[in-house]
Amino acid sequence: MDQLVKEKSLSLQDIISLTGASRDTTRRDMIKLADNQLVTRNYGGISLKDSFNKIDSFLDRTNNLTQIKKEIAKKAVTFITQNQTLFFDVSTTVSLMPQFLPTKKELYTLTNGLDISDQLLRNTLYQTTMLGGKLNRETRAVTGGLPLLELSKYTIEVAFLSCAGIDEKGIYYAHDEDIAMKTLIRQQAKTIVLLCDHTKIGLTHNFLVYPFKEIDFLVTDQKISRELAEKIGKNKIIYTKESENV
Repeated sequence: MDQLVKEKSLSLQDIISLTGASRDTTRRDMIKLADNQLVTRNYGGISLKDSFNKIDSFLDRTNNLTQIKKEIAKKAVTFITQNQTLFFDVSTTVSLMPQFLPTKKELYTLTNGLDISDQLLRNTLYQTTMLGGKLNRETRAVTGGLPLLELSKYTIEVAFLSCAGIDEKGIYYAHDEDIAMKTLIRQQAKTIVLLCDHTKIGLTHNFLVYPFKEIDFLVTDQKISRELAEKIGKNKIIYTKESENV
């Protein structure tokens, strides 16, 4: 808590480094602190009230909840049909989609993510474009004005996005460059599919970017509360377990 007062926010990895505790123990401690109203829990860590700004780096998050993320990625692939232009967001969940993509369909893929580009090349024969610009070391993504200019020239059938958190107000992102990118994607994409595991439900983060009306579908792994589901739109929510969709 002394360190949190100094830093205002701590990522999961920050706490592990500070305490030497395991990842599971650290997660349990974060939940207990939040339950006792000592901190705000957000995707990637904890913060003092209304003062969070950190998130685990892409590589730190790669091995978290892998099986759950695979199930979400596999379900999201069902939105893909023939001859579509697809956009893949910078996300550890979205990065698992290429291994499940249909091999016999003609598709054109776009991304600003370094790791997702690699997975598309390894797992598919689709024509793939990685948007050009400045590489961000932490997010392993291309950022700045150039990718926005390039993206503005495309009409996208389906954009597969993730997020840093969802609560009753809408959908949150961690980085300021997400604001312009996600706003432009909404303009260019006919359909937006949001991939979000249960750990992000009920969490906020730095930037509230999307109201629920801007999202066409949400793919997740656990039942969402009735109140939040009604705000999102029950017909928009797709669960990885078929029993949850009933």
